[in-house]
Amino acid sequence: MNYIWILIIVLYIVLTHLVAKYIGAKRKIGYGKTVFWSLLFSPIIIALIIAKFSPLNEKQ
Repeated sequence: MNYIWILIIVLYIVLTHLVAKYIGAKRKIGYGKTVFWSLLFSPIIIALIIAKFSPLNEKQ
């Protein structure tokens, strides 16, 4: 039973990192703010929407 909570926490951290690295880092919101919003709300739904609405960086 305790392994389920550990799995959920690890999955939450991994999803937070993936959303921040592959979506947030390419936008003006940046990696750090995407991690903040992911941890504050949820990595898949809310943080993904916030990162997508942020404009892309001009130089890549």
